[in-house]
Amino acid sequence: MEINSNNNIPLYQQYAEKFRQMILNKEISVGERFPAEIDLAEKYGVARITIRKAINELVQDDLLVRKRGKGTFVAEPKIERKLVNVASFTERMQSRGIRAGARCIDVKVINADDKLSKKLRIPKKSEVVELVRLRLSNNVPVALERSYLPSEAYPGIEKENLEDNSLYQILESKYQTRPGHSSKTLELTRATSLEAKLLKTSVGSPLFLMISTVFTEENQVMEYVEILFLGDRFRFQVY
Repeated sequence: MEINSNNNIPLYQQYAEKFRQMILNKEISVGERFPAEIDLAEKYGVARITIRKAINELVQDDLLVRKRGKGTFVAEPKIERKLVNVASFTERMQSRGIRAGARCIDVKVINADDKLSKKLRIPKKSEVVELVRLRLSNNVPVALERSYLPSEAYPGIEKENLEDNSLYQILESKYQTRPGHSSKTLELTRATSLEAKLLKTSVGSPLFLMISTVFTEENQVMEYVEILFLGDRFRFQVY
């Protein structure tokens, strides 16, 4: 991009657009340190404040991220997620060209307590499959998912290979069940020590907590799920 000091567009905005194109064209890779303000100012022969304002714009647009004591780096792109969508995590990631994956932390059969009895609309103490998985984006942890499914509706589901396979695809192919709609809530929480360890983040880091009840096309409860998303990796759409 050509920089024109006589342009009506402020100089810092022109540099912001120049740097934006450098990032989008992958001249600087994700995770790579962005050149220092003083080096860019000397390179382009402009005031350091001009470069700083340009970089600030890209930080606000989530293209760059500042790390205290380390510098400014090209940020991982935000993962867009629509709240009204009931597609699987795998399908959402693949539609964006992102390689989705999962690592099973735990899978077991438990008895429904009062909470699960109400959420799954089953008698108390009924058998429920609890599935805890770490969701991956390009092999990097981005979410921690805890799912609950009624055992009676999906016998043997806990024996399936759920490591890198879509749960919804298994439910459709083996149990002829498809998600129809869901009810969701979203709130902000903070990572516990265990959550931080699994998600490779710091204790107290902001996380989105999504709580969802998924219904089949026949309006039967299919799944109750609680998902913790890394706060700096996701952006949610409400339409």
